[in-house]
Amino acid sequence: MKKFTAFILLILLAGIAWSQTQNDTIFCFKSNTPVTIDGQATEECWTQAGWNVIDQVWIPYNETMKEGDFEGRFKVAWDENFLYILVEVIDDSLSDDYSDPLSNWWNDDCLEIFIDEDRSKGDHERNCNAFAYHVSLSFDAVDLNSWGQGVNYKDNVEVDMVMTGENAYLWEFAIKNYDASFNLENPENSRVYLEPAKIMGIAVAYCDNDETSTRENFIGSMYMSPSSANDMYKNADHFGPMVLTLSVSSTGVSQGNYEPAIKIFPLPAQNFLSIRISSPDQHVNSISIFTLTGQLVKSESFYGNSHTLNIENLHPGNYMFTVNHGQDVNSQMILKQ
Repeated sequence: MKKFTAFILLILLAGIAWSQTQNDTIFCFKSNTPVTIDGQATEECWTQAGWNVIDQVWIPYNETMKEGDFEGRFKVAWDENFLYILVEVIDDSLSDDYSDPLSNWWNDDCLEIFIDEDRSKGDHERNCNAFAYHVSLSFDAVDLNSWGQGVNYKDNVEVDMVMTGENAYLWEFAIKNYDASFNLENPENSRVYLEPAKIMGIAVAYCDNDETSTRENFIGSMYMSPSSANDMYKNADHFGPMVLTLSVSSTGVSQGNYEPAIKIFPLPAQNFLSIRISSPDQHVNSISIFTLTGQLVKSESFYGNSHTLNIENLHPGNYMFTVNHGQDVNSQMILKQ
């Protein structure tokens, strides 16, 4: 036995980040450059992204953990080749009791990354409709195969972890994505390359083992009912929705004496939204409006530096509003009254 004692949708929209639970849709921004997986979080995409908390105790259900036992949160980003995940963990005792990665993998301390590539939901216990990667301290990534046996999918996941403080650790992931036809003998045949407006399912959890040879707590990012609290490893119905969006290169918020490149007003809005672009360049601009479950409800294009959009047919509520203007992108939440 080896013991190592040492470690919401939160979104950056319009230049402002705030916390939320993952019960909301996560809007995952594209990274302008590939992420180097070194546990350093130095890329710009990590400063743009917001934190999503891992705070729901699934096992024992809804238990209150003692202070310092575990805290966790994560960020997401993407490019064409990878889904990137950054996870910050505080764990007062790291355990790696089982040297065989295919034995009792859930009873060691490990991060569990749940990915449903097309958010089709449904069963994934013995198929590749979705993946539940149990990522160990040795960076193995284990899930079940069609025979109910553990398989090490470590080639699907690049990961590094560094200690950032007392009992504090930063994990960084680059995850390849596959459709349900995934086969270990020819994984590239089912490789899925990512693009804007794609909707995926995601959740992040932590298996925490402090003083025994079995998992003592299982903590996740999604609210689960008592009857479904341990269903994530076999059913993707509860994975949270995540929409891939383009990176925010203009903030839509005034900073000092600078005007935003793209301004959207009035906010809140009733029947009309106006868009004003300060750049003198002439482009064909596109507008997209998504519900917070990721459904595209309105899109149109315009030419020039100003436009008025009729939204009177939208139901009152919050929406994600994106304007593409050449290489400049504004993504922000709007309230339709």
